[in-house]
Amino acid sequence: MASTSTRRIAVILGVGPGLSTSIAKALSPTHSLLLLSRSLPDSLPKLNLPSSIPKENILALPSDGSVHSLQKAFEDLKKHWPEGKVDVGVYNVNEKFSLKGFLERDDSDLKDGLESGVVGGWNLSKSLLPMFLSNSPDSTTGAKGTLIFTGATMSLKAGGKFSSLAAGMFARRALAQSLAREFGPQGIHVSHVVIDGIIDTTRVQGMMGDDKDDRRLKPDDIAQTYLHLVNQPRSAWTHELDIRPDTESW
Repeated sequence: MASTSTRRIAVILGVGPGLSTSIAKALSPTHSLLLLSRSLPDSLPKLNLPSSIPKENILALPSDGSVHSLQKAFEDLKKHWPEGKVDVGVYNVNEKFSLKGFLERDDSDLKDGLESGVVGGWNLSKSLLPMFLSNSPDSTTGAKGTLIFTGATMSLKAGGKFSSLAAGMFARRALAQSLAREFGPQGIHVSHVVIDGIIDTTRVQGMMGDDKDDRRLKPDDIAQTYLHLVNQPRSAWTHELDIRPDTESW
């Protein structure tokens, strides 16, 4: 970890066992971690973060992605690490998965999908971008900050019975594009990562069994792509990429 005068901080919203934990592990050698989700800090032990990450480099706080909860979290962050510089943000929020036909749904489903899909990402971006803009460019990458949105197959292709979720994920992709075009010239790297397949989480294993045929995306492997995006030099930034196992049809 860098000296306290140059502490770098990564913010991850939507933390749970799986991809977000792997992203936290990948960033931990260079960053302190502000971990945010509805269930934190109570669920922190369930994340199974490695003991190699010093406890003093982890701050776990509750946030549902609302303006109020994020304001409170960032106020607590400034008190906890007043010397810190926030230069990475990851929006990894997912609405609970349910397959229902369109005529079985009502507008509350749509509102939930939009809240998780794009509203929380909008709110996080409003909090992070002013902090990024106040940073000096990184001496290696030239970036003042990196903001990554986790997308899904339905960000590009809406399947049947995904009407409420796909609307929010399409909107998340649009938000990421707009922010990239506006803030890229100001030194902010904004990326959208399409996860095109099933992630091999503990929850998925409980529902589907072990991945004996290696057909699922491994969280630690996905996280290496996020780390690469954070470390990309500004002359060759990637805005959007898609990730899938070699066995996934597309």
